[in-house]
Amino acid sequence: MVKFNLGDKFLGEKPKSFKKEIDKNIKKNTLYYMQDFGRAKWVKTEELFLGTVEKADFFDKAKRWFAFEGAKSKIAGATHKLRRDGYPIISGRGRKGYRYADEECEDFIDRWDEVFSAWDERKTNLEDEYRNYEKILEGIIKRLIAKNRIKEAEKLQEVLVKHRQ
Repeated sequence: MVKFNLGDKFLGEKPKSFKKEIDKNIKKNTLYYMQDFGRAKWVKTEELFLGTVEKADFFDKAKRWFAFEGAKSKIAGATHKLRRDGYPIISGRGRKGYRYADEECEDFIDRWDEVFSAWDERKTNLEDEYRNYEKILEGIIKRLIAKNRIKEAEKLQEVLVKHRQ
């Protein structure tokens, strides 16, 4: 006897491929939105949803899926996946949202300092996250040196050393 799956009823015949395609689109759209708007301001999850997912062509087809899975958790998951892939997306303290903090931002050194300061306050085990940010920062420092922006590279290196465990 075939087991009834509520997801199959709402998502069609191939829910796994549908979910993979939606996840891939959310990840791609989130990255583009963060690169466009996340350098200048904090972007909340709701704004990411309204700016990327709601305007996407797959949203009409996926409305039931978002109700089924939860849109906010999908966007948060996409930002974490992008961070693991090496994109400099940081999350702010106090539900500020996310920022794209690469070397093109005006205040990226302060943003990275804020990230590490928040870790000190939480006093939790964040070794994996730290190693990931360290890799990202090393890449940013290399690009700054290549662009002959040595002062900024040194300041960012100081932030990294200041918060090294």
